[in-house]
Amino acid sequence: MADVSLMGAISNRMDHLIARQGLVNSNIANANTPGYLTKDTTFEKLVAKQPTSLQGMKTTHSKHIQGAVSGANGRVFEDDSNIRHDGNSVKLDEEALKLNEIQLNYQMVTQLYTRQKQLQQLVVRSN
Repeated sequence: MADVSLMGAISNRMDHLIARQGLVNSNIANANTPGYLTKDTTFEKLVAKQPTSLQGMKTTHSKHIQGAVSGANGRVFEDDSNIRHDGNSVKLDEEALKLNEIQLNYQMVTQLYTRQKQLQQLVVRSN
């Protein structure tokens, strides 16, 4: 079963951001490679591949949300929209925006981790 704690979720998010930054860096490095398709990943696809506590839940009413997680075609997908004449789909401005988004998200998650750790230390000290 997957770790459903806040610290586990933070760890999963950090892992995803690191993996996504690697993909974006690869896209930038291959911006002039003929036939190269932009690669990316979404956190939703990463989470969908992980087992969750929702799998196998039973519903008591036909209008309840089913517990099964919808499948995803792997963690990485290729973007074949906006392909240039050389078959490459990398747009450097979009990749730069993704890097900025990743950096901001990583800072936010790091701050959340720090606050959670401080809270845990406070609880331990108060006992």
